[in-house]
Amino acid sequence: MKSIFLIVIVGLTSIMGFAQSSIQCQSAKANDTIYYNFEFKNENAKAETFHLKITNLRTLACAYIVSDSIVTIQPHESYSGKLRVIISDRMPKGGKESCFISLENPSENCNETLEFISVRAKEHPFLLVTNEIIKEAQAKVKNYPWAKANLEAMLKELDAYKVPERKIVTKPRPVKVWSSFNYRPNDSEDVFRLCLAWKLTGKESYKAKAIQFIKEVCDKEEGYLSIGAATYGVQVHEGNFFLHLAAACDILFNEPEFSAEDRKHIKATFRYYLELNRKHMDPLGIMNHQASANAGAILSALFLQDVAEVEYLTKADGGMADQIGKGVMDDGWWFEGTANYCYLVVQRYSLVAQAFQNYGWDLYHRRFPVKFKSKDFENVKEGFTGMKFDNWGPVTQNTIGLKDMVTPYIPFMDENANVVATNDSNLKTPDSFYELAYRAYKLNDLAWVISKTKRDSWLSLMYGVPEIPEVEDPRTTSAFAPNVGLVALRSQGKATSPEQQIQAYFKYGTHGGWHGHFDRTNMIGLDRNGHKYFGAEMVWFGYGKPGYKECVQTSATHNMVIVDELQQEAVPSKQTLFYNGENMQATVVETKARWRKIPIWNAEKFPPWEDTDYDENFEPILQRRLSIVTDDYVVISDYISSNKKHNYDWLIHPVGFQTLEGAKKKGRVLDTLSHKKDSPYKYFADAQWYRINKGAVAQFNEEGHILDVYTLWPKKAQAFISDYPNGGKRRIMRNNPDRSTYGVRVNEKETAFLHVLEPYKGTSVISKTSSKNTNDLVVYLKDGRQHKYAINNLKEGNVTVLFSESLNGKIVRKEIIK
Repeated sequence: MKSIFLIVIVGLTSIMGFAQSSIQCQSAKANDTIYYNFEFKNENAKAETFHLKITNLRTLACAYIVSDSIVTIQPHESYSGKLRVIISDRMPKGGKESCFISLENPSENCNETLEFISVRAKEHPFLLVTNEIIKEAQAKVKNYPWAKANLEAMLKELDAYKVPERKIVTKPRPVKVWSSFNYRPNDSEDVFRLCLAWKLTGKESYKAKAIQFIKEVCDKEEGYLSIGAATYGVQVHEGNFFLHLAAACDILFNEPEFSAEDRKHIKATFRYYLELNRKHMDPLGIMNHQASANAGAILSALFLQDVAEVEYLTKADGGMADQIGKGVMDDGWWFEGTANYCYLVVQRYSLVAQAFQNYGWDLYHRRFPVKFKSKDFENVKEGFTGMKFDNWGPVTQNTIGLKDMVTPYIPFMDENANVVATNDSNLKTPDSFYELAYRAYKLNDLAWVISKTKRDSWLSLMYGVPEIPEVEDPRTTSAFAPNVGLVALRSQGKATSPEQQIQAYFKYGTHGGWHGHFDRTNMIGLDRNGHKYFGAEMVWFGYGKPGYKECVQTSATHNMVIVDELQQEAVPSKQTLFYNGENMQATVVETKARWRKIPIWNAEKFPPWEDTDYDENFEPILQRRLSIVTDDYVVISDYISSNKKHNYDWLIHPVGFQTLEGAKKKGRVLDTLSHKKDSPYKYFADAQWYRINKGAVAQFNEEGHILDVYTLWPKKAQAFISDYPNGGKRRIMRNNPDRSTYGVRVNEKETAFLHVLEPYKGTSVISKTSSKNTNDLVVYLKDGRQHKYAINNLKEGNVTVLFSESLNGKIVRKEIIK
């Protein structure tokens, strides 16, 4: 006889056989009845008799009645059975109980099992808010001005809110033309806030708008069930949409405006989303898109109180355990290394954690096994367009959890708690998940972050502690994170305020997959006096434009040394020195990588890029960068080495070019730095070449924030000033039409660059600089002091720096970096 096949719809491990259950987990109130239907088939050529038995019935709290105890099935015919469960009041609300039905065929010595999980339902709302949390928020509004202002602002916005019209849009997407509703990803969050406004004020107009939206989305004939796509975007947006839709339905589910049919359709809508979500789950699909979809699915399943589905979404391939165990690195950063997507993932799972806590579970302190992260992604192989998807750097712990995910960004924040921009991220302001994190962990560092916010989110209102303690700035010293590979160097002058500190950030770590940039050894940020000279997205074309991979992500748009107008290979790189001193902060980062041509846009392909490979004769090039931050300036010394001559371009991209002293113009202004199709330099317009013979000084001025760039080595070189690429509409630091590029070029096998950068307002403190070779530097200050540096072993790698400060011919202090 063929064995019985058990298909578990929620996705637990399949067992060989032919039995089938339409749903495995349901919930009901105490003393209410649940019905489960199941089916199994006799595939033999003769009639077979089966015995149905509930395993260990005496150990179960609920009453279980199976429709038949013995059934005979004719050849190739099926039997449809029913299990009736009466929920016991001995089970706690939110508690679950598993019942196993044994299917035995004694004549064939065959025994298979079906599992059904029954839950004693909790009363709504229990997902993102509870009645107790609502009362707590009302008390805050009554007693604390910030909470009152928060609610008043939210109500003013929601008074003007109009329910978006449900429309179907059909347009080309990354893979094909497909249709969806035109809802924005945050439309459901607005509706959830309407529900909060109704609960907090009792004003029925807020409730009416939310009811209308939910009915339209969950309409059986014309709603989500008819199209299977709520937003115009992809998984990341669908996940956010359903996460907050579940939270809104949780608040309103038992309201009289919903009929029994409405509730049935609401449940069916979430079931359909869960069904579609399963098709995307993949152990290779570790990324913000899948993490967001997973979080939205978890809250959808929890709204249904389908704890079996929640368990599946936690443990299955591509589920929460996979996303956190693979996607969160040892230093706590999400592997994509972009503050915006890092925050997105932390925010989604923080909401999941709070929903779990409201339900009676603890995700805030749960640990997941650290797992190996594949080098491939679900639809591309390692190295496609140069991307790498694995995690780099040390692994020191075997579990990871949400607590690790909420604090690692703080050392890389500015004085206003904005995370430095790196990879595909703009400068990231504090996210409201910090309110949940502080409530859960009570860490002073988290309190400091919250103190820099307006506390104007619904999370602040509902979950924010009433009073934030005054705490010290936790990120005024230098720091590094070894997996994401970021270094923050901050000047430590005793009279320096956080705003006046020089803050310089450098990059050497994990690439970040789809959102990674090719910029190991790059200086990604330089801040002083509350001003930001650089960012990771100084140009932006958009994901669906040629300029995204041809320009934005390339090495050429970063503050680093470029080889032959090519793109740097993303390989594990390292920090060999980190020095956190009293007068100097220093780091040495290095990489040894090949260089290749940039990918070229091809809209006929998916992904839409013509990829290339490395020249088979291209030997890896060593790049090593020493960076020193003092109270007044930054020293950057680069060493580059190869087996043959290359064009090495030292690039920096400030705003507001003024002058280039010590340089003589060569030829006319060129329309672009390069006309080669496969060179990123084709995006750099209006280029003027120069010749320098004794070093040079370039000055930039952005609305009074000045940057002087002293080129000390090489003494003789070509140089250029060009317009930095511009992708269109200006947005803060993005696409500033006044941003320029200063480049210094040599053609050598081996070379060194030595630069001093002084960012300041008002008057410079440097009178001049000098250097008799690549290892010696003297900085003369206008107050009479002289700073001397002896840089040793930059070529060999075990770098040391001897520093002395003298005044009136006498040495007043010394320091050794090693």
